[in-house]
Amino acid sequence: MEKVNSMPNTKSSDIRYKVIDRCLRRGGYSTADLKDEVNKELEFHGFPKVTAMNTIRQDMDYISSAYPDVNIKDKRIGRNITYYYEDPNSSIFKLTFNDDELAQLSQCMAILSQFEGTPQMEWMKSFIERFKLSLNIDVDGKKVVGFDECRTLRGKQYFTILLSAICNKEVLAISYKSFQRGSEKEVIIHPYYIKEYNNRWFLLGQEHGFASISHLAFDRIERISPVTGVSYIPNRDYDFNNDYFSDIVGVTKHLDAEQIKVKIWVSNSLMPYVATKPIHSTQKLGSEIDNGQEIEINVRPNFELEQLILSYGDGMRVLSPASLRDKIQTRLVNSLKNYDLVHEE
Repeated sequence: MEKVNSMPNTKSSDIRYKVIDRCLRRGGYSTADLKDEVNKELEFHGFPKVTAMNTIRQDMDYISSAYPDVNIKDKRIGRNITYYYEDPNSSIFKLTFNDDELAQLSQCMAILSQFEGTPQMEWMKSFIERFKLSLNIDVDGKKVVGFDECRTLRGKQYFTILLSAICNKEVLAISYKSFQRGSEKEVIIHPYYIKEYNNRWFLLGQEHGFASISHLAFDRIERISPVTGVSYIPNRDYDFNNDYFSDIVGVTKHLDAEQIKVKIWVSNSLMPYVATKPIHSTQKLGSEIDNGQEIEINVRPNFELEQLILSYGDGMRVLSPASLRDKIQTRLVNSLKNYDLVHEE
């Protein structure tokens, strides 16, 4: 904010000017409305509320006299008088964002706010509010973009700890209890990356003493503690932001598994969905066969690929390779056996 020498140099007045400037750009605010908006911000930041309307009037007089480039106009609506900038693009702040960009930015803030309420993420709310005020954003806080999320998912409280460890290059000791293992195992890990897949969060890093990448699900973590006396091994081999996930479905990457060509039959009824939402970025359409169509992908096989194919039920059938087709068939046979055990009352 460009200030003249006579502007009071206090945090409280700075907040008042920012809020009033923001409201005048939008227009339609009475003196009482302006006082209410100002008091919301003052209260949030721990400052005393404005009690006199005259304070708001004096602030507008100051803006008019100190900034000749802005012109405050008034408009009578019934018994009320509202105020606005003659040019809605006017501002006593040198904003580098237009209204559309601010609206888009406010949605980014709203998306970030999905972490609010998560343990150890209490800083997010105050960060967003400070950011909104400094950029002069006026939003109602309602998201217009929604993402799949599971609010009861275990392990979300570790997000900040793990993120901080990655940023600060810290070695961690993680007590981990996998679905296959009945007891806890302590993993000494050099954390590199956090990945979300299918409403679950995963930590990717190098387990101490091993060269490969480990994948730890947040919901299987029991405890996390810092490790001293072990030097952090930086990640120089894997580009998680570019091609690491390009040849797999999901998160699990078996580096000893070769990338293979998988051919899948897709039913005619399912094909429109698979055509518009490919099961992998390498998907190619093949010939039409048996009341369906063949598709082809190039991936490293993993558990997530099997789960994805099974999720489409009778709309998909693996044609090749035989090893993957046999795995899917075995799992389907075992699934049918489960229904043989169901007895109707």
